[in-house]
Amino acid sequence: MDLQKLKIIQQAADCGFNLTRVAQALHISQPGISRQIRELEEELGMDLFIRVGKRLIGMTPPGRELLEIAGRILAEARNIQGLPARFGKGDTGLLRLAVNAAGSGRIPRILAGFHSRYPEVRVVVRRQESPAIVSALLHDEADIGIAGEQLRGARELVGFPCAQIKYRLIIPAGHPLAREAQPGLDALAAWPLLTYRAGTEERLHVDNAFSSAGITPRIAITGDAACLAGCARLGLGIAVVCAEEEEGQKAAKGIQVRDASRLFGEMPFWVGLRQGKLLSDFERQCLRLLLPDLEPEVIQQAVLARDPAPFVPSFNI
Repeated sequence: MDLQKLKIIQQAADCGFNLTRVAQALHISQPGISRQIRELEEELGMDLFIRVGKRLIGMTPPGRELLEIAGRILAEARNIQGLPARFGKGDTGLLRLAVNAAGSGRIPRILAGFHSRYPEVRVVVRRQESPAIVSALLHDEADIGIAGEQLRGARELVGFPCAQIKYRLIIPAGHPLAREAQPGLDALAAWPLLTYRAGTEERLHVDNAFSSAGITPRIAITGDAACLAGCARLGLGIAVVCAEEEEGQKAAKGIQVRDASRLFGEMPFWVGLRQGKLLSDFERQCLRLLLPDLEPEVIQQAVLARDPAPFVPSFNI
């Protein structure tokens, strides 16, 4: 039995037993995927998947048990591959961060502190939506993830609460609503709104607020926070964004920024790590900056624990 077959088992479960997607993810032909599954079942002398014709639709009890074992074996294999970064020269290497759109505003300040301690570590920041961040962490395509609550309960991840970020209104200067201290949902719905794409975690809070009030907003433009702010500055509508307010933004010409947490609440952000991951020195430093109330050793112990439940600290966020 080799690791490649275990990767196929894990990927099959992650892809909903769609072998075309498994083949694309692992860069192996679909016939090759099918052959290796058959070989593994013959080697073990039992069926691992439930089939309808040639199509896989689920896993048998021994298949589910193997999936759990495979997850642990593959996690330890990745830890072996990470030993040079952990115990070699600790001030060089590669740090891969996967961050969603709303959480990306925290990254520049984090990297400023990180770079002063590890100037030789190369950092790659990939902005993704939360489901893709979960997948990147599980498949060792990212070291640390920052996103919403999907990181809290994801299988084989450990989540740590990081921050609460407020929703804000970005109103063009001279707009009638700029004269109102706290525009309500009904007032906002009378104008073109600029906000996040439907289906994202950031948009969900916006949709829920309007839906609960029985109001249908006029969504004119969707995009990320920077795009939405630029569109608001040009007078294309009122932007509803989830972002930390920058000092430069407060004084920006052409817009007014208002706290909208009364209307849309706050977005909880979590830091996610793959369960069983051994942390390098520079990963610990990054986590120290992201989670200043937690000692890196506490984080490491929680990640290595066999219980994959999210970490719940004794402090408030």
